[in-house]
Amino acid sequence: RETIGLDAAVVGSGLIQRAARQRMRCLGLRRPEDYRRFLDHSHVEWHELVESVVITESWFFRDPETIAAFVNQVGEEWLPARTSAPLRLLSMPCSSGEEPFSLAMALLDAGVPAERLQINAVDISARALARARRGIFGKNSFRGKHLAFRDLHFQPCKEGFALDDAVRNCVCFSQGNFLIDYILAG
Repeated sequence: RETIGLDAAVVGSGLIQRAARQRMRCLGLRRPEDYRRFLDHSHVEWHELVESVVITESWFFRDPETIAAFVNQVGEEWLPARTSAPLRLLSMPCSSGEEPFSLAMALLDAGVPAERLQINAVDISARALARARRGIFGKNSFRGKHLAFRDLHFQPCKEGFALDDAVRNCVCFSQGNFLIDYILAG
């Protein structure tokens, strides 16, 4: 909680305990206090533990009503008032990219020019970000009845569906810790 803002009550303390025990086994450590000391001195191990406990499950257009309301607001109020300014958005945490890519697809489909759209997407998980940057998504990223966006913005590939470059180029991914980099840093 103090370092990444993760509340054990939300993910379940059992998940965190299992992850710590697994990391201890990987390192050949038997006592929790030995692992705690190791964590205190190893940034690499800290990141391994974080990767073990963060939730990276997401899917495209997870909250379609919110996205539609946002796109409507942009089209009716923001764009007419700012005829040349870029639309800059922050998606945090962005997990494996489904949320910022959903925003990009919706805004592009609504007529926002790609050159005016800049979405910065930040997450603590290097592994989730690697998946996002790759732009290839499996069937779990596509849920619900309304999947027309998949035909418009994706190409089938061996591993699932590859996102079109026009959408990918609207999003810039970076790794960061919201609590440390943004809240505590002031």
